[in-house]
Amino acid sequence: MTTSIDSAMMRRFNKTAVFRTIYQNAPISRVDIANLLEMNKATISSIVDELIAEEFVIEIGYGESRGGRKPMLLSLNENAGYCIGIDVQITHVTVALCNLSGKIIEQHHEPIYLSDGMSVQEALLQSLIAASKKVISKAPTSKYGVIGAGVAIPGMVNSQTGYLHYLPNLEIHEWNFLESLRANLKIPIFIDNDANCGALAVQQTCHLNHLVFVNVGMGTGVGIITNGNLIHGYDGIAGEFGHTTIAAMGLKCSCGSYGCWEQYASERALLRYLQEVGAYNLPSFPSAHFIEECVLRADTGDALYIRAFQTLGQHIGIGLANVLNGLNPQIAMIGGPIVLAGNYILPDIERTVANRAVSLNRRVKVHIASPETVVHGAAQLVLRSLLLVDIESLKESGEFPTPLTLPH
Repeated sequence: MTTSIDSAMMRRFNKTAVFRTIYQNAPISRVDIANLLEMNKATISSIVDELIAEEFVIEIGYGESRGGRKPMLLSLNENAGYCIGIDVQITHVTVALCNLSGKIIEQHHEPIYLSDGMSVQEALLQSLIAASKKVISKAPTSKYGVIGAGVAIPGMVNSQTGYLHYLPNLEIHEWNFLESLRANLKIPIFIDNDANCGALAVQQTCHLNHLVFVNVGMGTGVGIITNGNLIHGYDGIAGEFGHTTIAAMGLKCSCGSYGCWEQYASERALLRYLQEVGAYNLPSFPSAHFIEECVLRADTGDALYIRAFQTLGQHIGIGLANVLNGLNPQIAMIGGPIVLAGNYILPDIERTVANRAVSLNRRVKVHIASPETVVHGAAQLVLRSLLLVDIESLKESGEFPTPLTLPH
């Protein structure tokens, strides 16, 4: 059964499609938009004129002639509004203010303080709100203001409901995190796993359809892009490769199982490797600056720290070979706090993958991501939603409506 679509609804749908095409392909001309969307040039010109009047789109100059007049090129007005990216870690949160192209304008780090009588949820929420408000207060004046925030969570979270099922390293279970945060920030909030956010950021930069992002911090998780789509799974918790077994009778994990990959490929694993080789003056638990401090020691030539990083790299490589054999991506990115030690861990990751992955997957290039990749990906949650909504409704109400789709 087909439902008729009135002309106003069709125009709104077309307007969102044009905006999305400009965002993804800029700089681009009106003619090229018409060709990509298979729409007539008059309709495209009319919609583009509206988007320019509303300050979503700007003209940036003439392109090369293809035999006739030089085409005027269009681009997103990256300063029409701003979004917030939030990277939650176990010891602190990082909040970044980004423009609509994803460029970081302002960034703030806020420790998570657990005061007497305060629950872990309350402490996390307090840090998130404090850091977010500091960053929001520094947003430049713009047409649409701060249009939303994206949050990267190091745990099992349903991105559709915003329900945090399990944050293992903070022992948070079954929490309606999204509702709690929305009630305090009063802006649209989007949420996903930190590895998924990292994968989105890499996809936006590399424009690849098959990739994995391995986030190594207190725990280990994998964000998966397949056929251009982020894979969430049935309950939204796909990619928990950190809880796959690499040692049958291995160390007990916080998930209750034994020998999980993250017990051997994480910040806590690095601390244990340092203890095993006899390093001294070690903390009882990795701090927010633990990796940075270890890198400084390795940079001085400290053989114990270099050896511990090599062991960590080998174990990251063991699990990564399993991931590559199962998913066959085009590239693999290593992200999270461990990226500061990229020079020390990458050679052993590559050697281990070469020895353990099946032949075709040995060709997969392994790269170290930038430290800001996850927070960029969190902001990308807002930007992706902007490309799926009825932009006319956003202009009218200032709030994200339900994603616009054609009736069928």
